[in-house]
Amino acid sequence: MRSKISRAGMGAFAAVAAVLLPGCVVTATTPGPGYPATNLEWNVDRPGADYRSFDLPTSSPGLCQSACMDEPQCMAFTYVNAGVQGPNARCWLKSAVPAPVPQTCCVSGMKYPGAPQPEAAPPASPPPPSGWQGTPTTPPAAPPPAPAPPPPAWRGTPPAPPPPSQWEPNTDRPGSDYRSFDLPSPVPESCRDACWREPQCRAFTYVRPGVQGPNARCWLKNAVPPARPNECCLSGAK
Repeated sequence: MRSKISRAGMGAFAAVAAVLLPGCVVTATTPGPGYPATNLEWNVDRPGADYRSFDLPTSSPGLCQSACMDEPQCMAFTYVNAGVQGPNARCWLKSAVPAPVPQTCCVSGMKYPGAPQPEAAPPASPPPPSGWQGTPTTPPAAPPPAPAPPPPAWRGTPPAPPPPSQWEPNTDRPGSDYRSFDLPSPVPESCRDACWREPQCRAFTYVRPGVQGPNARCWLKNAVPPARPNECCLSGAK
């Protein structure tokens, strides 16, 4: 038996549908990246090939991994623990996949884990030893000091000036004086020797103390003046 729906029934069904359908919300959500923190390389750093870095708001390696996944040029990343490069955790994005280096500060990862990885650089070998392995020779001794210049040929004591051919006691030779000076002691030989040492001296007169002052005095002459008797003095010619 075929059931029949009356027009009134159909109208009631349409009215109900008109009320219910406008209130029905159908949401078609496109799933976002939502990359879980998987395939992480704990305690691994991948230094190099950085193209940008930034602080993270929270200490989460997954945030750094998600940032790499969202940027086409990113091939790998390194997350640095908070307190290592500043108070916040830091994310380094890389345009290539550098070799891994064990490091407790960091967590790293690759965008394409199955991609071939570069081999870690082998440790640098020490430089080859030099060809000569013997004991270094003793440096040459310093050259001896230059010999002292030879002493002058004559090493004796200069001879005493010869006395004048004749002392002239109680004699003055006034004139032709070129200098005079007091003697420290009343010794006529001091006046005579002074005349002998000076080439321009040709004669002298010694004056006794108390005559021209409290001390004896010597007069040197560049010529030989005429002699005059005088008890004050003693003279001589060169």
